Amino acid sequence: MVKRIISSALVMLCLLTCAYALTPPDINAGAAILAELSSGEVLYEKNADAMMYPASTTKLVTAILAMEYGNPDDVITVNASALAGLPERGSAVYLIAGEEMQFMDMLRYLLIGSGNDAANAIAEHISGSQTDFVALMNTKAKSIGCQNTHFANAHGLHEDTHYTCARDMLLIAQYFMKNETLAQIVAETAVTLPVTNKHAKTTTKYTTNHLLSPQSQAGYYYSGAIGIKTGTTTKAGLCLAAAFEKDDLTYYTVVLGASKDENGKLGNFSETIKLFDYAANNFSRQIMLNSTEPITEVAVRLASDNREAVVLYPSSSISALLPADFKTSDLELRCDTEESVDAPVAKGQALGTLHVLYNGKEYGTLELVANEDIQRSEILYIMDRITAFFQSTVFRVIVGALIALIVIFLAYAVIARRRRKRRRRYGGGKYRR
Repeated sequence: MVKRIISSALVMLCLLTCAYALTPPDINAGAAILAELSSGEVLYEKNADAMMYPASTTKLVTAILAMEYGNPDDVITVNASALAGLPERGSAVYLIAGEEMQFMDMLRYLLIGSGNDAANAIAEHISGSQTDFVALMNTKAKSIGCQNTHFANAHGLHEDTHYTCARDMLLIAQYFMKNETLAQIVAETAVTLPVTNKHAKTTTKYTTNHLLSPQSQAGYYYSGAIGIKTGTTTKAGLCLAAAFEKDDLTYYTVVLGASKDENGKLGNFSETIKLFDYAANNFSRQIMLNSTEPITEVAVRLASDNREAVVLYPSSSISALLPADFKTSDLELRCDTEESVDAPVAKGQALGTLHVLYNGKEYGTLELVANEDIQRSEILYIMDRITAFFQSTVFRVIVGALIALIVIFLAYAVIARRRRKRRRRYGGGKYRR
């Protein structure tokens, strides 16, 4: 009967879940990845470990090092070397040699205006030279966990030895957003650069991330988007590391090597929106296993009411980020219990362990607990103890010792009898001639 209860409960759970297959989006880009932050679940990936050029998404690492090694109260002086070799076709070269700018203004220009000159100026301010700063970038990338990344400059303009992959850039983006100051900056839609010793007027730079601004004419605004950085070069294509929030969940995407289609749509934004929609429409945090659902049963001995088994439940529920087509029938439940337990059993008593797996991944390990109290029969207990005693090693030792004593006694008696017979045979008294 208990097994029927368990089966019925699982069937009801199956009927309560959605039952349609997810169709992953068709992403038109060289590489892409989509992941949810709190669970670490990768929900989509395409060529996520392939070598790609990062373009200005590189500046995320530049900003990370600026915050970790710089002082927000510093004033950065722009050296001529920071401007040397920067092509006019790159992000706007706004700075002038000898210009002095507050550290935080330079950082905002780097991330919102995507200034290549700001990247070099920060690099030289932090490390003394661009070469030393690049070495620091590569060390930082490894410490974050990047496996297929190597930087050759602080801004992201193309060099053959300057590369990453979508999975590594995802790690960088998530690490970047842990810093609240940096996260606030990349959520801004514009930065106004103040008057400096080289610029007599303020200048406003607008974000290159069209997901953030409802006023943008590009038409890529996405409600819930919170950042983070674009990048574009001829060889890298259109790139974007992005993030959005929905229902207390935070999703990160990276799109690398996208392009503009025949209708003029920018692929880094259009493909990111596809990934955002896929996450928003097809995934949610769901109860995977409820603590009120029976899982298995264990035989009970010595129960006062002749109870034969106790039903076990999970000690708690498990919730996880799951697809809309999740079904409890897809769960793999591995129970580790004894074949039987002796009464008394207390409600809530742990009697085993449950491993919960879905699609080959373990989502949790829970205790299996009894659903009720079961009292012990004292008569059955006494009989069991007597039986156990007669089957115990102690009893066997005692019996063995008694048998040994009997054998010794019998042997002694036989020997004594033989001696008596011998005496009678020879007269038993003094020898006579």
